[in-house]
Amino acid sequence: MYNIYIQIEDLVANAFIDLLEANSSREILYSDLDKYGAKVIEQINSNGEAKAILVVSRESQLAVVEDYSDMFEAFEREGSKGIRLIEGIHSIDLWDRFCTSLSYIVLRAFQAPAVKEALGIS
Repeated sequence: MYNIYIQIEDLVANAFIDLLEANSSREILYSDLDKYGAKVIEQINSNGEAKAILVVSRESQLAVVEDYSDMFEAFEREGSKGIRLIEGIHSIDLWDRFCTSLSYIVLRAFQAPAVKEALGIS
């Protein structure tokens, strides 16, 4: 068994890819992102091939907005904070920048129905 580390930028990008394709949503709250991340980890760990570890902290949540300011921006709604995808950024842009280096196990986990359900997508 080996470890797979999922970075916040991978989590954010894949969440937005699914949200854009399902309902054109360009915002995600950090609380929803946390649930989504937990499902991704659960999905990877369930197959027994690898142990997945989510590398997310409040600092990394802020850093993803700063490090990728050409794609993401912070927002707040009714006291809840989240990340917004900047207008003009499309699924293919996210795929090209974040997904091409992910392993098949990770990509497969992001596509699992239970993981998508964590985003409210069925």
